[in-house]
Amino acid sequence: MLRLIFVSLIIVFGVGASVFSPFYALLFYLWNAYFRPDEWTYGGLIASLNLSFIIGGYLLLATIASMPRLRVSTRVILLLLFFFDSLICTIYSEHQAWSWNAWIVFSKVVIITYIIVLITTDRQRYRTVLTVIAISLGFEFAKQAYAQLYIAPGAQNNNTSAFLGDNNGIAVGTMMLVPIIGALAQTATRRWERIGHRFLLIGVFMRGITTYSRGGFLAAAVLGIFAIARSPHKFRALIAAAVLAGVVLTVMPDRFWDRMNTINAPEENRGDSAEGRLHFWNVARAMADAKPLTGVGFDGFSQSYEAYNSSGEFPGERAAHSVWFGLLADMGYPGLILFVLLWTSSVWSCWRVSAKCKADPARRDLRVYADALLTSLVAFAVGGTFLSSQYNEMVWHFIGLATTLSFLASEQPSQAAEPVAAPVATTAQPFAAALRATAPKAWSPSSSR
Repeated sequence: MLRLIFVSLIIVFGVGASVFSPFYALLFYLWNAYFRPDEWTYGGLIASLNLSFIIGGYLLLATIASMPRLRVSTRVILLLLFFFDSLICTIYSEHQAWSWNAWIVFSKVVIITYIIVLITTDRQRYRTVLTVIAISLGFEFAKQAYAQLYIAPGAQNNNTSAFLGDNNGIAVGTMMLVPIIGALAQTATRRWERIGHRFLLIGVFMRGITTYSRGGFLAAAVLGIFAIARSPHKFRALIAAAVLAGVVLTVMPDRFWDRMNTINAPEENRGDSAEGRLHFWNVARAMADAKPLTGVGFDGFSQSYEAYNSSGEFPGERAAHSVWFGLLADMGYPGLILFVLLWTSSVWSCWRVSAKCKADPARRDLRVYADALLTSLVAFAVGGTFLSSQYNEMVWHFIGLATTLSFLASEQPSQAAEPVAAPVATTAQPFAAALRATAPKAWSPSSSR
């Protein structure tokens, strides 16, 4: 009952705020998408509201009505090309009914991604978007992690996530989220806020580790390497990484390390899981060879698997267990190439923003966000090699955030020069004031610690 009351209060506040600004509607949508209140509450009341459809539809109409200035860049063009190619692959799918349903869901993801680019127009808004994503997704994960550290340290957490899926999806998602929480801690202006974000970071990280996912473990290793390499305070970052590694070494039992040791096991010692992945990748290649331009259809690997599983091994409905091979099977070589270009362009954009802002103390926050997103996207690429997560909202939103960051870096050269936005509407002042009071303040040189 308390959960239902808590969620209901947020919904009421979100509805009231959304009336006055598309940006508040975006925050409301992101909270619903990442937190998934319909799964968190008991009973079917919240699920029956169909919040995702209602908020998403309202957000689209409100954004169009506000007539924001269009933003176009290489990544936006690549995003539109990928979206168009996904439509073509859906039309020529071997299982059209299945592909159409999946494509309709994906179209919402792409639209929201571009709306993030359109209406996140200043650094205050950008930080607020990151905060909503971090807390909405990280709250439940951190709660589970700390409870487990107390009740059963090192035990495997097999709870699924409505947003990320099974243990492998949770592992990669948490490792993508950790750099974002770290960036929020680095740019916080209040001591309690920094402590809160770091407390959340440790919980989210341990939640990912206790999935016992080997792909997630590799993503965690890459996360540590990039965090140290990209940090301007390498000794401090090294100490933080050593502390986290020490916690993992202390808490995790032998059976966890036995499972991790199978990552580099010789062929004769591989388990069914590793052998299965190699087999699924070969089936994906067979699909692409048969239909190199369109693949078997958008999100069609599982539906077409048996038709291309000539050896008969690992029968049943299966996933590709790889972002790259999944895209190759679903959309052929053009779809894979477009996604690789989009991912590479996003990483390069973050790298450029970080380099551009490195010598400017007034734009330290942009550099920190750029390094965090770069690390998240690399963690996704590593963990996603063993997971079919190519259509998950999180990676697309992060690509949108990388695109937004490049616009902010070029449009707002310094924090001091950033104009103060006019109120959205005079009647919205009570809601706007309340949100401004609770939103984190943008970083400024004078507040640096």
